[in-house]
Amino acid sequence: MDFEQVFTYAWKAPEEERPYVLSAAYEPTGAGAGGPRRWLLLAALPDFSEFLAFDDAAHAREFARAVLGLPLTPEPYERELHLSESRTRTLLSGPATEVRSAGLSVGRDPTDGLRAYFAYQSYYAFPGEPQYAALGLEVVCEDVDVPRAHAEARALLEALDASGADAAGPGGPDPAP
Repeated sequence: MDFEQVFTYAWKAPEEERPYVLSAAYEPTGAGAGGPRRWLLLAALPDFSEFLAFDDAAHAREFARAVLGLPLTPEPYERELHLSESRTRTLLSGPATEVRSAGLSVGRDPTDGLRAYFAYQSYYAFPGEPQYAALGLEVVCEDVDVPRAHAEARALLEALDASGADAAGPGGPDPAP
């Protein structure tokens, strides 16, 4: 998969050699002949990663705004985003739809001194009878460097603006840097 990362927040756990990552990216060639870019969220553990598409550029902008809203000082804050996509798979019984969804929280933990965090959890709903669901990937950063996250969010908004995607998006103009 060919993609350009725009928002990248990586951190390492003391016992890991490779980082955990949350990243927003787009497929430069995914737009085809002048169509809109496909915006993606990458969630990665040191040994495994997955992509899940934002609904559209406005959804990616909502993520950037949630990160920009994260207060620099410890005060209550939480924003939830939901991502979901489906695909058709061919099973022995015929075509069936598989759904993958995720929740992404940006906030400050009221039970842990209002430390800033990112938390991503994906879920899979498998086709067939009976229907099965399973937990997917969980990626959590429990101590976000807020100024660094704000800088990445501003870079994402700039890339969205440069692509001409939903210039102001829902909710009006973007907050000042």
